[in-house]
Amino acid sequence: MADPIAPEVTLRRGLAQYLADHDVAVYRPVGAYTAGERGIYTLGAGMPTVAGSDNALVLRSLQTVATDRADMLYRVQIESRIKGSPIDAENLAAFIASVMDQKQDVPPGLHIAWCSLFSQLAISADSSGRCGTFQTFHLMGRRGL
Repeated sequence: MADPIAPEVTLRRGLAQYLADHDVAVYRPVGAYTAGERGIYTLGAGMPTVAGSDNALVLRSLQTVATDRADMLYRVQIESRIKGSPIDAENLAAFIASVMDQKQDVPPGLHIAWCSLFSQLAISADSSGRCGTFQTFHLMGRRGL
């Protein structure tokens, strides 16, 4: 018998597909991304270091909080990275926020009542000229998704 899939994993995968559907980035549950694609990673690990991953999003689940018997506050952090200036990183963060912040049913079908941007932190350029942002989103939803 296979282990059940954690609600946080289901949520990250759903958000990845939602972001891909809104042309923020490309999501492939299996397989690699090609050079030039902005890939979405849902394993919750660190930013990828493979060649061609200068432009990427990593979705991580933060501690989920029960708000009552049936409702949960799911928290997802999106780390974005882009090769370019801090303005490019800020624009990418604004694009992500425009499709997620202050929205209902994000992602569709998972019984999320409301999604909002809770915090945002800019990441200065690294030695390869990649800037980025950490954005934390709060998603109010039902227990167990």
